[in-house]
This record gives sequence, C-alpha cells and structure tokens, in this order.
Amino acid sequence: MSRETRAAVLDWSIPIILLIAATIPFCRTDMDVRIARLFFVPGEGWPVGAEEPWRFLKHYGVIPAWIVGVGALGVWIASFARPRIRHMRRAAMFLVFVMILGPGVLVNDVFKEQWGRPRPRDLVEFGGQRDYVAPLIKSPRDHGGSFASGHAATGFYLLTPYFLLRRRRPWLAAGVLATGLVYGSLVGFARVAQGAHFASDVLWALGIVYFTALVMFYLLGLHRDVASPPQPA
Repeated sequence: MSRETRAAVLDWSIPIILLIAATIPFCRTDMDVRIARLFFVPGEGWPVGAEEPWRFLKHYGVIPAWIVGVGALGVWIASFARPRIRHMRRAAMFLVFVMILGPGVLVNDVFKEQWGRPRPRDLVEFGGQRDYVAPLIKSPRDHGGSFASGHAATGFYLLTPYFLLRRRRPWLAAGVLATGLVYGSLVGFARVAQGAHFASDVLWALGIVYFTALVMFYLLGLHRDVASPPQPA
C-alpha cells in the first residue's frame, strides 16, 4: 500500500469510526435531553445561554468563518489577474467550496430545512409541544430545524485550512485543527445552552464540515500536493 493510499484510508476510516462511536450513545439513550436539561430553568427558560460570551457567539460567532471564506474568494478572483498567486488558486477554491457546501448547503439548506428535528426548546419537557426525536431519525419538515447546528458548523469551518497545511507545516496545521475544534465547540455550547440545539447536532455539524472538506480536498487533487515532498526553503 502506497503512502498516499494509507493516508486516504486514515483520513476516512478513523473519523467515520469516531463519529459512529460518538453518535451511538445519543441514539440509544436520552443523553441529548439530559444535557439540555442542565441549562433549562423552569419559569426562566435558558438563562445561561442569555449570558456572555454565549449571547455574543450566537450573534457574531460566524464572523471568523466569513472572514476566511470571503478572503479565500478574494484570493481566487485575484489569482486570475496576478500570476504570482496563481499557485494558490486551488487552495482558495477549496476554502470557498467547503464554506458554501458544508455550513451553507448541506447543514442549513439540506438538513436544517428538511430533517425536521425538534429543537430542545420545542420539547414537552421544556415547555414546548414536541416529543424528543433521536438525531438520525427524520421528522416532518415543520417540526423543527435542530439537526444540524448551522452556527457550530461555521465555527468548525475554521479547521478546514488544516488539510492544506498538515504536510508542509504540521505544527501550524495542528494548531489550526485545535483552534477550529475548540471554537466550533464553544459556538455549539452556546447554542445548546440557548435551547436551540442538542449536543448531537453540534457533533454532526463537525462531521458534516469535516467530510465536506475531505471530499473537496480529494476532488480538487490537493492530496497530491500535500503528499509530495516539501520543497526546500
């Protein structure tokens, strides 16, 4: 097995196994409801989510992702006029496409609009009128837009440059990956504390963004660039 093939197997198999293993407790138990209950106060609603910095993250937490995505779009456009940055074109396309397809189309347009999972604040347990639905079970469209978390997905988007950096700048890539995971988790925590999403919605926001980035990484042939030996400085 070649080095490139081994890398591809690891890229796919380990995250799939981890995602499945992490999802099983949410499907087999009421863990989602128990976690949501930690933030609900009868008569008050979701007071923790109304505090800072969680309120700030709800309203402005998507800005860093937009900065990266719009910046990448600018680089992609400029690469047609400036030959000196032409070599950055595919990397910029990668960041733009992941932003559009991951947090944009898949999370917000496909799953949130079509999956119909009731939000925590919609449940009978928390003063609503809906019954709890496990994360991988589709509900009628008008029942809610909980699965998956769009805010968390934009937070996790910050990890996508990891794919571009991991071979030539491994330490920087590790830092980018950690930053994306931590920031996405914080944004996701805010949405859980506000009764807008379950913990499993945040988990699957990460999964959707990661696998969208992975698919685009291979479709654009960037794995060949990463797999090639780094050039001397």
